[in-house]
Amino acid sequence: MAASEGVDLEWEIVKLLGGKDNNKKHSSKILKQGKECVKHIQSFSGNKKIQAWHSDDSNNPIGKSISAKPEPKTDIVLKIGTKIYLVSVKMAGGIQLASGQGQSTAELFEAAAEGIKQKRVLKSLIKELKVLPTRLLSDKNVSRILKEGKEKTINEFLKKGKVISDKSYDRWLKEDKLELMASMLDYLQNNNEFAHALIFEALTGKKSLSKFKGAAADSIISPKGFFIIDRRYVDKIKNKVKFDIRGKSRKGITSLALRIEVK
Repeated sequence: MAASEGVDLEWEIVKLLGGKDNNKKHSSKILKQGKECVKHIQSFSGNKKIQAWHSDDSNNPIGKSISAKPEPKTDIVLKIGTKIYLVSVKMAGGIQLASGQGQSTAELFEAAAEGIKQKRVLKSLIKELKVLPTRLLSDKNVSRILKEGKEKTINEFLKKGKVISDKSYDRWLKEDKLELMASMLDYLQNNNEFAHALIFEALTGKKSLSKFKGAAADSIISPKGFFIIDRRYVDKIKNKVKFDIRGKSRKGITSLALRIEVK
């Protein structure tokens, strides 16, 4: 899915609900999913009046364009009757709850852990996430770096033509990833309260985005339905949530990011 498709769906939903149009022609896929989302919202609303705004529209009930760092969870704002809903929009298929490098992921874990007695293992996991490598090199990209990289970059990753051990993406995959993922999954499986809090925080950003007005979502819309994000919803999707640490290469250099997804 192209990133722009998600934004197109947000605007299509707003337009179909009578809100501001971004004056862009959307694909048939977006038009179809937009109609499906609107049906769910209308069903949820009963006979109550619905108003809709995109989060970028400063005329929304929040009173300004919604922004946050790294990014808001709220994509559109709905007013159903007299109640305001801050809505996260998801396209059909798997739902990405969060994706970030080590530091931002550690902050997500810390936010979820607020109010929960942290065991030593959790503190250790957060510490490991904070130092998750941001620049690694895979063996398959060595020739590219030698050809395109500056001397400083070559010296950062290579010694005598071979990738330095603590800069090796291949070594990290075989050794460090297995150990970190095993520890993380074991902790989540055996600590239900924290696992619930982590999924809730990944969905809403309620704690991590609290200083950004309107940025934390309280509901979610997709072609599957319109749902309030509460304990019942988290329990519904919990067994479908998958965690993985993946590498993303740019100009031959690989950075690591933890992805939390609903399959």
